[in-house]
Amino acid sequence: MKAKPSLRPEDAGDRPPFGRSWGVLYVGVLLNLALLVVLFSLFSKAFR
Repeated sequence: MKAKPSLRPEDAGDRPPFGRSWGVLYVGVLLNLALLVVLFSLFSKAFR
């Protein structure tokens, strides 16, 4: 008889490549995007 698969995400191997959770990874991506937007706007103002 086969064991029933676990429904818990930590047991399913559904972990991000790095970071503790997908939420942490998403926040990092959004912060990176915000930083790039700010930097590009500063560069565009400085080099007009």
